[in-house]
Amino acid sequence: MKPKLVVKLDFEEFPAEYTCGGTNRSPPIRIEGILPNIKSLAVLATASPEDGPSRVAWVIWNLPAVEEIPAGIPAEETIESPLHAIQGRNDFGALGYRAPCPEAGTGEAYLFRVYALDLDLSLEPGATWEEMVRAMEGSINQTGEVIAFATG
Repeated sequence: MKPKLVVKLDFEEFPAEYTCGGTNRSPPIRIEGILPNIKSLAVLATASPEDGPSRVAWVIWNLPAVEEIPAGIPAEETIESPLHAIQGRNDFGALGYRAPCPEAGTGEAYLFRVYALDLDLSLEPGATWEEMVRAMEGSINQTGEVIAFATG
């Protein structure tokens, strides 16, 4: 059995900076325990409001096998800085990261799942999360996840 990734955020409750009330930036994600054969990382983030169904908030792949995905990944199809990656369309109809945006008096949980792959995915920018999951089949070597909460 391969070791799980240890995935960490610097918080358990979202600071305003990483919400729709702040700068709507993606948070930094720290990853420990990446195996030496890993070629790329993919991230699937889902938003689970208290009063509704879960929705995909971020789909990103072909990240290098780094120990930290930096904050503020631009909302573009293909990113070259701060590191190379390709992004898909989230369930909110946009490219890139969609920050938590709970209504006043409600909460939202965000699950960040990181996949360590032994290849780069051959997917067009703007692909859906379903297409990313299908493309990863048979190439996932490790996974790890972390949850954070936002309140309105």
